[in-house]
Order: sequence, then C-alpha cells, then structure tokens
Amino acid sequence: MGERFAGAGFELYLVGGAVRDQALGIDGHTEDMDLATDARPPDIVRIVEPMATAIWRQGERFGTIGATVDGKALEITTYRSERYLEGSRKPTVGFGEDLETDLSRRDFTINAMARDVVTGQLVDPFHGIRDLERHLLRTPLSAEISFSDDPLRMLRAARFAARLDLRFSAGVLEAAHRLSSRLAIVSGERIFAELDRLLSLPNPAPGIRFIWETGVLGAALGGVGLQPFEDVEATIARLASEPTVDSAVRWAVVCQLAGVDVDHLATSLRMSTSRSQDLHDLVSNDLPTDLSVPTLRRVRRRLGDELPVRIAAVRRLLDPDVRSDLLPFLDRFARLIAEESMDDLRPPLTGHEVMELLGEEPSPLIGDALEHLADLAIERGPLTADDARAALRDWRPS
Repeated sequence: MGERFAGAGFELYLVGGAVRDQALGIDGHTEDMDLATDARPPDIVRIVEPMATAIWRQGERFGTIGATVDGKALEITTYRSERYLEGSRKPTVGFGEDLETDLSRRDFTINAMARDVVTGQLVDPFHGIRDLERHLLRTPLSAEISFSDDPLRMLRAARFAARLDLRFSAGVLEAAHRLSSRLAIVSGERIFAELDRLLSLPNPAPGIRFIWETGVLGAALGGVGLQPFEDVEATIARLASEPTVDSAVRWAVVCQLAGVDVDHLATSLRMSTSRSQDLHDLVSNDLPTDLSVPTLRRVRRRLGDELPVRIAAVRRLLDPDVRSDLLPFLDRFARLIAEESMDDLRPPLTGHEVMELLGEEPSPLIGDALEHLADLAIERGPLTADDARAALRDWRPS
C-alpha cells in the first residue's frame, strides 16, 4: 500500500499505539492499524479503493477514511490538528501539511511517533522512545496547550500511566491541576469511555491517584469536591489486589468514595441503560444477614446468580473488615447455586392447567396463583404437580 501512496506522490506512515507498542515489544492488535498521510480524503479513497474490500467514509469530514485491506481494518487520516474552541464540546479539525506538525498535536510523546510504511524508518521528533525508556509521560507541545486543545487527554494520561507504569512530567501534573475544570466542555460519553478504560486495567490505582489529586476526577464526575486521596488510598489499592472484579464494580467503589449519586452520574455521562441499571443495582441492594435457604432463594430470584457476588465485592473493597461477615453468605449462596437450579422452583403447572383447576377464565387471578406457587417453592423447595394442585384447591388471595 505504501508504494501506491508513494507512486501517487504522497507519504504514508503507521502512527499511534502500534508504533509505541512495537517499541515496547508488545504484541498489538495487528488487525487494526492507524495510518497518517498528506493525501486528502478524496485522494485516499482513489488510492485505496482498488485494493479494499470495504470503504467507510463516515469520518471523511474529519479527514479519516476507513478501509479493509487484506483482512486488516485501517483508518487512514490526513495530517491534521484539532482543538476545542472556547465553550465548545466538539473539537474543530484542520488539515495539516506535514507529519511533524501532525505528530505535535498528538496527546503524548510516546504516541507521537511514526514509522514509514515503505522504508520502516522511525520518525520520533519529540523523543518518545527516550520517554518510554525513562518511564515518563510527557506531551509533545506544552501540556497546557495539549490539555487545552483536548481536555480528555488528562484522563488519557491517567490510563497510559497506569497501563505502562509511567510517571508524570512536572508539566503534565501542573497543567492537570490548572485545567481540570476544562473537562466540563467534553461530552459525557467520551468521559465515561475513558474512565471505563482506566477502571478496566489490572491496576488502575496510579491513574486514579493522578486524577483524584489533580481534581480531574472531581471535574469528570460533575465538579464534585473530593476528600484527600490519603483517606481513600488503601481502598484504591485494593482495586489492584482484586484483578478479577469487573469495571462496573470498580465504578461502584469509586462513586461511593467520591460521594456521587450514581443515577445522576449515569445520566450525565450518558451510560447505556443496561450499564446504568447495573451500577444502580450494585450500590442500592443489601445482602441478607439471614442465611436461611428461603431467604437465599429470594435473593437469587430477585438478583440472579452473579449480582449478589459482585455486590459483596463492592462491600469488601470499600471495607475489608466485612470480609469475614460476607464469607458465610458467599459460601452458602455458592452451595445453593451448585445444588439447585432456579428452573426447579418454577411452578409445575401451566396457566391453562391452573385455569382448569380453579374453574376460572383468564384473569389476574391466574397470575396470582402462579406467583403463589412460586412463593411456596421458595419456602419449601421444588413442588411436584400434585403438590401444586393440593396447594391451590383451597387457595384464594385475601
């Protein structure tokens, strides 16, 4: 492909995370590649179309053409710059003329490297390789310019530092302190996506510390003031000691520590309905102290098999002292799941059979009868059809 661009008089470079990960010896997602060129979108389409099995032009006005070539998903973008205007929630994009200018507008030096697709030559004008060796997170231009152009980069800084074990340059720290409130111009969807990526890492603690202490997290959560990090540091550290918990559990922990209303936050960050409901369920449901089988069956019927275990994880992360209190519940709940299927507790009679038994036409009474049988199974265990008929012969709701 590089030869085709060169033959048409254009440059083509591999850019972004693939170049960084190559330098780190990390196996990247080779099926997806980001490329940069001085060709404009119509020229990109003209060059790529003969060899592509699919073309996407949705991002054309931003300079990006998507294509599938030899089974690989490519995003080919014209050299560009982008920045937020005062009060805008969407960046304005302008096309650039040269690679170094394009790289200078990228978030961090470790991502501001490029590799010539034809020759393989590395282009590293802002010393990203050196910063990787020094484990330093730094911006190509001043951090103040970088974070002003795109405030979301403050959250990206947290993610890269946590993922790659990087320390922050003084400029990054100072600019994040000064510009954290500028996150107010970034859309809720973008903030949620970036925070979710951070909370999905094996050890998000270094990134959380950065955004907590600089005020970036408070701004991301709607401008809330946060208590000193030292007061919550042990809890955040436990997130790393529990690598198997999912990001929603971590969201619940962070929200509880920050003192934010999860329903309001889910709306402001425009979480999906399912994600919003899951977060609500994690923080609004209690686990029983009564560990009788009927009580555990009710919990299981109401919350399912997985949610109670995840609720216990939230409680354990927030307060390790409750671990011993939770163990009996978790043990008995796991045993119940292993020994009994919820299908076993379903009424053994159909609605039609209940109507025949009660001599009733279709009505809410039939639903009440089936619910009564379900409640009996919760109390007594699985019912046979004869058990159910006997239970309903003299039954009428009060």
